[in-house]
Amino acid sequence: MSQDTETVLRRSLDAVDQHRRRLTWVLAIAGIMVAWEFYRLAAVRPGGDVPGMIVQAVMVLFFSLLGLAVLIVYQLTTATKRILRAIDLASRPAE
Repeated sequence: MSQDTETVLRRSLDAVDQHRRRLTWVLAIAGIMVAWEFYRLAAVRPGGDVPGMIVQAVMVLFFSLLGLAVLIVYQLTTATKRILRAIDLASRPAE
C-alpha cells in the first residue's frame, strides 16, 4: 500500500475516533438531561400547572429524541470505524 493511502486511512480512523469521543460526551449529557427533565416533570402538580406540565413533557420528549439520535449516529460511527479497519487490514500485504 502506498504511503499516501496509508496516511489518508490513518487520518480517517483518527477522525472517527475523535468523533466517537465527542458523541459519548453528548450522549452522557443528553442522558443526564432526560433524567433531570423526568424529575422536573414528576415535580409538577398534575391538577394545578397544566401549561408547566406540557412544557416539561415536551422537554422530556426533546431530550429523549436527542439521545436516540446520538445513539444512531454513534452506531453509524462504529460501523464506519469497522469498515475502515477492514479496509486497512485487507490492503496490507501478507507477511
